Amino acid sequence: MPDLALLFAALAVLLSLARCFGWVFTRLGQPAVLGEIVCGLAVGVALRSGPGLPGGVDTTLDALAQLGLVLFLFGVGAHLAPSMTATRIKTAFVPALGATVVPLVLGALLALPLAGGHAPAGATPFVLFTALAFAVTAFPVLARILAERRMLDDSLGRCALTAAALTDATAWTALAFVAASVDNGARGWPLLVAVPFVLSLLFLSRPWFGQATTRLSRPTAAVAMVAVACAGAAMTDAIGLHAAIGAFLAGAAVGRSGSRHDPAALIAPAASLLVPLYFVLIGRKVDLGDLDGALVTEILAVIAVAVVAKGGGAYLGARLAGQPPRPAAVFATLMNTRGVTELVFLSIGLGLGVIDSAFYTAMVVMALVTTAMTGPILNHFERNKVTRDA
Repeated sequence: MPDLALLFAALAVLLSLARCFGWVFTRLGQPAVLGEIVCGLAVGVALRSGPGLPGGVDTTLDALAQLGLVLFLFGVGAHLAPSMTATRIKTAFVPALGATVVPLVLGALLALPLAGGHAPAGATPFVLFTALAFAVTAFPVLARILAERRMLDDSLGRCALTAAALTDATAWTALAFVAASVDNGARGWPLLVAVPFVLSLLFLSRPWFGQATTRLSRPTAAVAMVAVACAGAAMTDAIGLHAAIGAFLAGAAVGRSGSRHDPAALIAPAASLLVPLYFVLIGRKVDLGDLDGALVTEILAVIAVAVVAKGGGAYLGARLAGQPPRPAAVFATLMNTRGVTELVFLSIGLGLGVIDSAFYTAMVVMALVTTAMTGPILNHFERNKVTRDA
């Protein structure tokens, strides 16, 4: 079969399977991304046991998936920006601090003894990256959970969303420095690209940009947003950082410009089409053949530390901010949601060579487990509340 025909056939099969698996998991009360990752695991096993795909087809699929990632993170940045108001930041600062600092510290402590076997680029980038990965909260998944449970407009939901925005903004900004510390073959001259990139972000965040896009028709504005997302990705890729970081920062800048058109909604159709492909390919990278007694022990340790660090830190921060025990526990449960943002974060670390495939597998399992926990725990709190009210 010619490569072009095989490419279209592979797209048809992978996108259909991703939707089917996602639908099944949503019917089970879980986020669709869990189904997409499981789909990727199944596809990976099938391809490893068969002839696999030709190199050209595989490369093109990966390029399309990367475009989906760029558009997705542009939307995340645009969603995040409105939550970063002074009033919301002041309210959520202490809870967010607990949900960030404790995972950073405990994540770094866990990474120290693991660095010897899982740090291709050296111990320092590995420890820093692991600490940041423990601090991440899945902002898009959290927003969806809050919307489904009608919590977006209450004080606890707003606090959780803003705290997630603060922790994710911190983690993604720090990831740029970790990426810069890894020698990816970049030299001094690409750093000159950073100057126009920063200036472009400052211009994009100005009201005039929002006014200019408001005058555009919706389809034209959507093309403009896709172009901005790709330009931001190209800039950071030229600097030697990951393209996704540029897309995220561009989205955050555009989200502050005050356009009548919602930037995230404009690119949502294209992102929703391609990003499941990205998560399927993430699942393919998880090699279950790496599993042995030592790795299983490490996976259990990673899950335990992740839950204690994120949940405990968030609970402590919420209590210090004056929240009663039950709302603080709900807040901690929400902040323990990692989902898609964590998976993207891990994929970037693997691509940069900061972590190896075995540790990547351990962290992906942790992300799936902690995300799957969120719904049942929140249901438990809701049932107890109903029982007490009755």
